[in-house]
Amino acid sequence: MNRLNPLNDFLFKKLFGDEKDKDILIGFLNAILNSDIVNLTIEKENLDRINKEEKLGILDIKAKTKSGEKFNIEVQLLNQKNMIPRTLFYWSKLFVEDFESGNPYSSLQKTVTINILGFKMEELRNEYFHSTYNLRECQSKNLLTDLLEIHFIEFQKFEEISYNVNNPLHRWLLFLKEDIPENKLREVISMDVILNKAEQKLLKLSADPETRKEYERRAKALSDERSRLEDAENAGILKVAKSLLDNGMPLYEVSKHTPYNAEELERLLKRYNLIQ
Repeated sequence: MNRLNPLNDFLFKKLFGDEKDKDILIGFLNAILNSDIVNLTIEKENLDRINKEEKLGILDIKAKTKSGEKFNIEVQLLNQKNMIPRTLFYWSKLFVEDFESGNPYSSLQKTVTINILGFKMEELRNEYFHSTYNLRECQSKNLLTDLLEIHFIEFQKFEEISYNVNNPLHRWLLFLKEDIPENKLREVISMDVILNKAEQKLLKLSADPETRKEYERRAKALSDERSRLEDAENAGILKVAKSLLDNGMPLYEVSKHTPYNAEELERLLKRYNLIQ
């Protein structure tokens, strides 16, 4: 049975969002946060069937420690150009989720959002695959509060670095690679008993017909949405290109204002019947 891609968000939640196997999520969080979480509670949600009316509903994982610290972990493979405001919106909802009118503000708990991304975020403007943000004073850089903490893990950047299997986070991200070589997979899971447990669970999920059915349905919905986003982006680019052509600019010059070379641009313009 083929090993399914653990970065499929449906499968990711099945793998990491199970209370009875919460040591898998704890191991992953400790690698990301360089922390020593020993216990937490995972919010229960029925994943046996994704609502067909919400094919691309958010499949995040929410968890909380005994002290009240909250975590939200999400895989996002599609770049919808809204990751920062979207992250802040969902962070704020989780931050005040249990807060009731009349309670002291001091009862609000630290809330950590972790986004695992299948694309590069140009807005971050750095070369690091793992970026961490909190609230600091602009000049002194002093931390205002630790109540807000946001992590972005950019998988494309991770795949460009030299891996260090002695780094726990590197091991977990290698485990999450769809196309990890068998020898490298064996190496990383042999170094960590929890990673080995995660791999065995992944293989079990991969062999389950119902899981595979939902996995494929989710993958198709993501593929359809990716095509829609690409079509929308192309439409905007081609609209500008057509306007420049209509104003007399040669095709090879117009192409310099797009992500395409002249041949690719001409092919796209013809596909959308914008030129003959």
